[in-house]
Amino acid sequence: MEVRKNSSFYSKAYLYFLMAFAVTVAGFWPSYFSRLGETGPAHHFHGITASLWMLILIIQPLLYRLNKMEVHRMVGRSTFLLVPLVVIGGVLMMHMMLSNPAYGPLAYQLAFIDLFVLIQFVLFYVLAIKNVRDTQYHARYMACTIFGPLIPALTRLLFHVPWVDSFGKSLHVSYLLINVVLLLLIYDDKRKGKIRLPYVLAFGLMVTQQIMMHFASEWDWWRTLMDLFSGVSY
Repeated sequence: MEVRKNSSFYSKAYLYFLMAFAVTVAGFWPSYFSRLGETGPAHHFHGITASLWMLILIIQPLLYRLNKMEVHRMVGRSTFLLVPLVVIGGVLMMHMMLSNPAYGPLAYQLAFIDLFVLIQFVLFYVLAIKNVRDTQYHARYMACTIFGPLIPALTRLLFHVPWVDSFGKSLHVSYLLINVVLLLLIYDDKRKGKIRLPYVLAFGLMVTQQIMMHFASEWDWWRTLMDLFSGVSY
């Protein structure tokens, strides 16, 4: 059997991204995937673009493992179009949430989380492209794009755990799980001889986000900005 030169680096990454996609589908199953015929175009736009991004995260490491580098690069170039669409989809969801009276003042906190996640997503994507010739950093930065978007999926999924009996508790447990994964990845880097920046940066941003979200709804400038964005005030 031929041994491919790319087979040893993050050889099972596609399986971990597949698990992340499964968590996302499970988390959003009641509110979106089981009601595809009942949701509007904006939700479908967001759902399709976000799902395509997760599918790319599954496909790319598999192509790398199989040494299909030309296809890998072709799929990579498609992200120049997809990433802006993912961001637009996220902004549309922010607007719809802020415009929905059912959320009330909680919308300010959720909008902060959503915007932070979008900025974090773009940051890691840009860093991945900047380091495209350095496989060690490129792969890690691409992996970091998944952590922020997993928060809403995990938060919804954890509602089914008996002792997670409130939205706040579910949200914090979601952050805790992501941070544990990031610490394990940092430890894995250390065990292999070198701690690199991507997972450390992701961990720092996730902790910062978790702390700051408690104060966002109290910032007058933030509430004013979100009211201007949505045309609604609470």
